[in-house]
Amino acid sequence: MKLVITARDFSTGDPRPLSLLNGSGLAIEDHSTEGFSTSTSVETMYDVLKDADLAISGLEPYPRALIERLPNLKLISRRSIGYDSVDLDACRDHGVTVCRALGAIEGACAELVMAYVLYFARRVHEQNAQMQQGIWQRNYTSGTSGKTLGLVGFGGIGKEVALRAVPFGMRVLYYCRHPRPEWEEQYRVHYAPLDQLLAESDYVSANMPLTDETRRMFNAERFAQMKPGSVFINTARGPVMDAKALRAALESGHLAGAGVDAYDSEPCTDSPLAGCPNAVLTPHTASFTNEAFTRLNEVAAQNLLDFLAGHLSEKNRLV
Repeated sequence: MKLVITARDFSTGDPRPLSLLNGSGLAIEDHSTEGFSTSTSVETMYDVLKDADLAISGLEPYPRALIERLPNLKLISRRSIGYDSVDLDACRDHGVTVCRALGAIEGACAELVMAYVLYFARRVHEQNAQMQQGIWQRNYTSGTSGKTLGLVGFGGIGKEVALRAVPFGMRVLYYCRHPRPEWEEQYRVHYAPLDQLLAESDYVSANMPLTDETRRMFNAERFAQMKPGSVFINTARGPVMDAKALRAALESGHLAGAGVDAYDSEPCTDSPLAGCPNAVLTPHTASFTNEAFTRLNEVAAQNLLDFLAGHLSEKNRLV
């Protein structure tokens, strides 16, 4: 059986994930240094996958038009927890199993959310800039104690954010489709309808998957509902927000800041938020810690081996 690896840098980091696959009897074709991304074309994907039985992928697109042309494909093992770029219905129709790497990066993504919160809460960057210019000026900052953090989406990442925010003295609200009463005590959070969460939160963090329901969920109307002087954070997917509407809310002064790590098309070098002084932009690196990426690769490889052995975890299986 032939395995094609397109997940970026899979074979260039820690050697342990690849070593899990060596000796498996698979014919391994490694394309992980070729820079595949969400913007990779269907034709490029087809060229490398046309005779593949198995694939370890990153965020590359798997639309129906591609799945229908890959008759040998049996498994897509995602080196990610997101799956919006895979047509799951097409995979189901053509007997392709899809799995993802839950439990590998949620903590790293939560760290970046908290980094954005602390950036705006303590303004260390501004104080450093003044000190570097020989200016001694002590200003009060808002801090985090007593502030409200609203989490829109309460999956693995949302829960990890809550575990980090509560010890900072923050009140944490969450909104999701299926709230559970036991989470109140377990994570010390409180469920709130979305309108209430937006109105009361000093920080709003988007942590939901990209679906038809969440696409452009954060638009001009939603930003207007947010508490004046609050901060919007998006480490989920670019299309869950309207970047131009977010810039307008920042420029009007209604929102005090934004931390953005995901964009409509990536790589992105022309975001509508570029040049906006109260927007902090990072290049989709929420999961980019050495430990998290090694773990992602390990889980993606182990999922593939478990699939071949007939005992793929239902927790990680999407189709």
